[in-house]
Order: sequence, then C-alpha cells, then structure tokens
Amino acid sequence: MFTKKYVLFFLVFFLSVSVYAQNIKNKQFALFNYNLSVSKDFAEEVNELESFIDNIKTYNDPGNEKLKAILVHIIYYNLKEKLGQELEMEILPINTFMRNVKYDDYGYPNSNIREALRKGNSRFYFKVEAHLESLTKKKKDENPEIFEDIDYSVTYPQLSIEITVYNNEGIIPVAKWIGVTTPKYPLAINEYLLKGFDNTEMTILPAEDQQTDNLYLMLDRAIHNAIQDHYNK
Repeated sequence: MFTKKYVLFFLVFFLSVSVYAQNIKNKQFALFNYNLSVSKDFAEEVNELESFIDNIKTYNDPGNEKLKAILVHIIYYNLKEKLGQELEMEILPINTFMRNVKYDDYGYPNSNIREALRKGNSRFYFKVEAHLESLTKKKKDENPEIFEDIDYSVTYPQLSIEITVYNNEGIIPVAKWIGVTTPKYPLAINEYLLKGFDNTEMTILPAEDQQTDNLYLMLDRAIHNAIQDHYNK
C-alpha cells in the first residue's frame, strides 16, 4: 500500500512535468549551439557519389566538407519546423544573438549556455547534436542475412538527434530529447539516398505505402522520435 509520502512524491513529480510541458508552449527558444557530425565510415561509403554530391548547390559551404554542407541546413530547418508545429515552440532565427556570440562556418551559433544566458533574453535556450554514422560493418556481423542477394553498394546508416533544453534560470538542463533511427534494410548507394537533400522535393508518403527508405525519410523519423521522447518524459 502506498504511503502518503510516496503518493506526495509522485503528485509533485507529475505536476512539475505538467507545468514544464505547459511552459514551453508559445515560449521563445534561442538556439545557442548546433553541431552535425558525419562519421568517416559513412563518408567513405558514399564516396562513389562524389560527382553527384559536388554538383549539389549548397549555402555557407566552407568547401572542405561538402556532404556536411548538404545535410546541415535541411536537418536543422526540418527539426525547427516540426518543433514549432508539434510542440508550439517559438524558435528564434539562428542569428538572434547577432554579433554577441561566435558562429560556425555554416552560420549557426557556436556558443555555450553560460554565454547564452549572459547575451540573450529568451525564456528557453537549446542546443542540437546530430550524428550520422554507418552501422554497415556491425550489421553484417550481426545480421548477415539482410545483405544476402545484394549485388550493389549499400550502406546501413544510423541518424541520431539530441536536443538539450535550458531555461533562463541556470546552466542545468531542464530537458533532453533524443531521437534515433535506422533503416529496416540496407540502403542502396545511389542518388536516391540523398533525395530531399539535393534541392529536389521529397514527399513523405503514409507508412502503408511502403516508400523506399532514404536519408530524408530517416530524418523525419529521427525528429518524430525526439518529439515522442519529449511526450514520454
């Protein structure tokens, strides 16, 4: 039988979570740091698409990481759009700190929460860590059957997105949402792999249509999973 102290603890916990969930709605969020890392293994796997990748128009491209330049903006802007639509967060422009903080080669703030608190005036602040890596070797060892009868180049990627949220009261995070996704089967290394990131429109169909998977669809799932992580906490 539950004690009064036990019940009180869960009541306080439930109320604190509910208040937090209500607090982020329609509140301003300022991005203070965003980093996308692409593993060496994945970059090497898709190297056979080099000429195709080189011909994709990019923005704020420092010239030494073309694959990252292709991915970085679309990952962030899709994330920003979904967070705004589904969690009703009011996300400020990436240059909201103006010249008060440093920015990376792609135009995103490259700061920390201490500096953000000093230089900003938002209710909430957040940082984003995205990571794209290859699990091809691991999957070939664990599940060799899914690579059987494949006579073309494939990759088995994993995309993860981690969102860490702070409020304007201190440097301790108030939330962390993580979304991770992998494909069901290895993905062919061809131009379709990057469709949606190559300045062409990629329509996401209902799950029952069994759409051929690619990185853009993986991005949509990773964002969805991160948002669900928020709801599950």
